[in-house]
Amino acid sequence: MSTFYTNKANISPALAVFATHDTYDHNSDPNTISATSLIKPLRQIVLTRQNKELSKEIDVADLIASRMGTAIHESCERAWHDKDNVLNAFKMLGMSADYLSRVVVNPPDNEIKPSSILIYTEQRHTKKVGKYTISGKYDVVIEGMLNDYKSTSVWSYIYGSNVDNYTKQGSIYRWLAPHQIYGDYVKINYIFTDWSKAKSKQDTSYPQHRVHSRNYFLMSQEEAEEWVINRVNQISLLENLPQSALPECSEEELWASETVYKYYKNPTKLSRSTKNFSSMNDALARQASDNNVGTVITVPGGVKACTYCPAINICDQAAELIKSNRLLV
Repeated sequence: MSTFYTNKANISPALAVFATHDTYDHNSDPNTISATSLIKPLRQIVLTRQNKELSKEIDVADLIASRMGTAIHESCERAWHDKDNVLNAFKMLGMSADYLSRVVVNPPDNEIKPSSILIYTEQRHTKKVGKYTISGKYDVVIEGMLNDYKSTSVWSYIYGSNVDNYTKQGSIYRWLAPHQIYGDYVKINYIFTDWSKAKSKQDTSYPQHRVHSRNYFLMSQEEAEEWVINRVNQISLLENLPQSALPECSEEELWASETVYKYYKNPTKLSRSTKNFSSMNDALARQASDNNVGTVITVPGGVKACTYCPAINICDQAAELIKSNRLLV
């Protein structure tokens, strides 16, 4: 896929160079599917594979959030390569001298001792499933426990909008590298990009710190393998079908907001609703209580995921969402 950059925000050359610098280790093999790609919607996977020459226009300002996330990941990775830093950090956390003497990071197999405390970072592993190669590179594994860094918004954490994907991705990593990952859960290390100290003091349900870690249980090895094989079989069955035969992305996959039912007591004044409801029944009940003089207008939830999909410009579903004003581009 080729990318064409625009600079509508007129950002400086210093930021433009940062934003357009892509350090991801892309694989050009058409039959290699990354763990990250495998958990994407089937429609997106197939349309992208069917249209390898897709071009996408991206404004450099829209890349800043992604590049910030990459920068955080790369900095976290480099920190593990500094042995003195690792040992000093562990010492500060109260680890014993004996523990510190046994810590090894990314050791070759022939240098591993029975007493070694094993830590692995940014290791890529692959497995074949039919004609496909499933590939994945995890962040950190500490004594068999998978850790993943996620720079994200507070609300993504509060609403748990990505937990299912975290679980699937982590389960695929463990399926790929069971000799290194043998813990039953993945520890997601959240680094909040929009954290507010003031809100943390006002609301105890709000994250109390800019960083937070939480464990999520993984699928069993058998469940993960079954999920991967089923996913690959679905891709194989769909990859040569016309777009009209592909499954549409679900509301969840579209990152759709909830539909709102707006009640207007005076149907001639629609500039501002009298009250908004999350269900049609509640809106109609309010209408009935006002002797049915008002009107209810359904406002479908907006969608956001399409703007991150490389197939947006050729996707019929995206076109319909734009037409219905649910997708703003």
